Amino acid sequence: MDVLKKVPVREQEAKVRATNFAEVCLGYDQEEAIEEAKRCINCKNAQCIKGCPVAIDIPAFIEQVKVGNIAEAYQVISESSALPAVCGRVCPQESQCEGKCIRGIKGEPVSIGKLERFVADWAMDNGIKPEGAKVKNGKKVAVIGSGPAGLTCAGDLAKMGYEVTIFEALHEPGGVLVYGIPEFRLPKPAVVAKEIENVRSLGVTIETDVVVGKSVTIDELLGEEGFSAVFIGSGAGLPKFMGIPGEQANGVF
Repeated sequence: MDVLKKVPVREQEAKVRATNFAEVCLGYDQEEAIEEAKRCINCKNAQCIKGCPVAIDIPAFIEQVKVGNIAEAYQVISESSALPAVCGRVCPQESQCEGKCIRGIKGEPVSIGKLERFVADWAMDNGIKPEGAKVKNGKKVAVIGSGPAGLTCAGDLAKMGYEVTIFEALHEPGGVLVYGIPEFRLPKPAVVAKEIENVRSLGVTIETDVVVGKSVTIDELLGEEGFSAVFIGSGAGLPKFMGIPGEQANGVF
């Protein structure tokens, strides 16, 4: 094994993927994941953690992959991330965790994103769920929008013991994960729906077809509905025009 190079990741052949909309990247199997994990030198001052927006303990989860303890690796990731199967696919690891990896100085960085994806997919295939709060604190929080921000906020709050309700304006939760990223990059039923179900398993309630501001107001949520706080993650689903002549003309973006 050449420790300076990543274990190659299998993909659909170009001629095959040109005929379908299935996911292009096929990811690692367990043998490949363990081999790639062994490239990690378990830095004491892990720069990869500093490059991760949610500060996943990357060396700790990779260490568990090395010894084949994938369930424990998943729980390590889940302490910091509510959407590991999504992040393992669409996060820009090359400029974040992998961009900081010491291995990348004299070779290729550890394939952290593909390892995260493998762990999350393995957990879904084996019915492993994130661990929720053991005790509720009796406080309610409303989350507006079920995109990545809303789902992450809801998952984190639920783990801390809050009773969380997500209000989604559209008929299906997921936000940009469902309506913005193509299927060949992020499969919807196979990945997104299962990640949302994991958030629900923490005790989060998701109400769809609720337009906050019309169906219910924030004042009503904080007043008669009894919520202690409201997180607004409504996203950027609607364009904001500049109001200048010609902006609606053909060929203008």
